[in-house]
Amino acid sequence: MKAERLRQALASREVVYGTWIQTPSPEVVEIIGWSGWDFVILDLEHGPYGPETLPHLIRAAQASDTAPFVRVPLSAPHDVGKALDLGAAGIVTPGVTSAEAGAAAVRLTRFPPHGSRGASPSTRQLHYSALPFPSLTAEGADQPLIVLQVEARLATTDLGGILDIEGLGVIFIGPYDLSTSLGLAGQFDHPTVRQAISEIVERAAERGVAVGIWVPDAKSARFWVEQGVRFMTVSNNELMLFGAASTLRRDAQG
Repeated sequence: MKAERLRQALASREVVYGTWIQTPSPEVVEIIGWSGWDFVILDLEHGPYGPETLPHLIRAAQASDTAPFVRVPLSAPHDVGKALDLGAAGIVTPGVTSAEAGAAAVRLTRFPPHGSRGASPSTRQLHYSALPFPSLTAEGADQPLIVLQVEARLATTDLGGILDIEGLGVIFIGPYDLSTSLGLAGQFDHPTVRQAISEIVERAAERGVAVGIWVPDAKSARFWVEQGVRFMTVSNNELMLFGAASTLRRDAQG
């Protein structure tokens, strides 16, 4: 799924499915893409790689027809522009706890006067100058899809303000951090955690904002899609490999 098609799908209230890439391997990204996932999130926060690896991973995603997002930690705002210059479909920003922080994250992805993104005419996004720079700034030009992660109970105190941020594409729930902030680390099915997630899903639906979440397995994915989640991320490449490898090893032995 190309970035434009993904945006159209979300606008049409379709569900899109993706996973996280922790391993800095273009081959892994291609396998994920060719197996049918709509998008991948290249993880600069927890993956053991930096922006210098992104060109190869983004190329692999595009070659296998899956949209590449990049999660950029709050501590490295300069990497947002780099990821977009390389052709990322969108940016995932973790740890957003206020409307002010969320709006600042969006500004990093926009050119002046609407933001602070630096301009260059010869980026990979512009096919190294084959495309004119004004194509990125013209009225109606496609903008990066912005995914803001609310990962702590604190975020829900300013959730209304976050949902009103201009340029917000997806509000994303990080259940590990959210459950930990509630004193229930990793207990995604605990009623308190489910209620906190449901509150975000319901309030976002009222504003017409797409909701995303991470879940560990297909059963959880189906449950939250039924609740209204439309930007669904399931597992990550390392968990997939470990799960398949360990199951195959046990089954081979009988």
